[in-house]
Amino acid sequence: MKVILKKMVMLVFGPPVKYIISQMALHRETNQKLHALEQRIHDIYPDEWRLNEATLLEIERVKKVLALPSRLDMGISKNDMMLLHFINNGFSVEAAVRAYLVRGVSLLDMVSKIAEKRWGSGWAREAGPFLDFASGYGTLERHLVHVMRPEHIYTADVKKHGVDFQIERFGVNGIVSSFIPEEFRPGMKFPFIFVASLFSHLPEDLFRRWLIQLLNCLAPLGVLAFTVHDTSLCNSDDDFIYSTQSEDSDSVVEDSIKNASVYGTTFVSENYLSRCFSDLGLAKENYTRYRKISSGLQDIYIVSKAPVTFDNIRFNAYDSEAI
Repeated sequence: MKVILKKMVMLVFGPPVKYIISQMALHRETNQKLHALEQRIHDIYPDEWRLNEATLLEIERVKKVLALPSRLDMGISKNDMMLLHFINNGFSVEAAVRAYLVRGVSLLDMVSKIAEKRWGSGWAREAGPFLDFASGYGTLERHLVHVMRPEHIYTADVKKHGVDFQIERFGVNGIVSSFIPEEFRPGMKFPFIFVASLFSHLPEDLFRRWLIQLLNCLAPLGVLAFTVHDTSLCNSDDDFIYSTQSEDSDSVVEDSIKNASVYGTTFVSENYLSRCFSDLGLAKENYTRYRKISSGLQDIYIVSKAPVTFDNIRFNAYDSEAI
C-alpha cells in the first residue's frame, strides 16, 4: 500500500485536490476520507517539491523574462503555504510555481522601491538589519539575498520549520516568533520592517498588539511597511471585519495554523488604521497608503517618522498569467 501511495504522490499530488473536492460538493463523510488521504499523501511526500522537466523549463523561461539571477535557489518546501495557495485555487503545478516566482519578485519590488525612497540607491547597505516578519518559507528571501547581504537579513515566523528552511537554504538570520506579541524581543532595532500578509489575518486584539510591538522594534526614523485587506473588498461599512477561515484552516501541512482565535482573514478600513496610528502618536503625514498593490488585492501602508515622503512610488504590476 505504501509503495502505491508513493507512486500516487508523484502522479497526483500536483493537481489542486482541495479545489476539485470543493467543486464536487461531496458530502461530509467523503470529504473527510479524501482529506485523510490528502494528509497521508502529503506526509510521505519528500520535504521539498520535486519538479518535473516541464516545470523546470518554465522556471528557466520566467527567469529570463524577468531577468532573475541564474543562481536563484528554487528549493521549495512542501509546507510552503504560498505555493499551496495557488495550487488549492486551481493552478497546475507549473502555473503555481510561475505565480510563486512572480509573487516573490513583486515583494522584492515593494521592498526595494520603499527602501530606495527612504535611503536612496544605496539602500541595500543602509536598510539593514532588515526584518521580514511573518516570512513563511522565504518567498521574498530567495530573491532578496541577491540584492542584500544575507547576514543583514532577519526572517521571523511562528513556523519554526519555515525559519529553519530559510536559514539553511538562503543563509539568512532566523527568529522563531510567538503568537504572543509581547514575547517577540529580537534584541535589536530594525531600520526596515516588512510584513506581507500577516495583518490581513489577525483578530482585532492581536492586530493592535502586533502593530504596537513591531513599531517598538523599529529604529528611530525607520520604516514599517505592511499589507492589509481593505473593507471595501467586502462592500461593508464596518471598520474591522474578522473571519475565522483562512488558507491554513483545512490545510494538511504539518505546521498549518488552525487556531481561529489567532489566525483567520481580516479586512480593515483606513479610518480604523488612522485611529490606531493616532493612538500611537503618529500623525497623518507619518503614513502613506497604496491601494491594491500586493497581488492586486491588498493595500500597503508605509509608516515612518523619517523626514521623507513616500508618495509617488511606482510599484510594478506583475501578472503571472501574462509572463
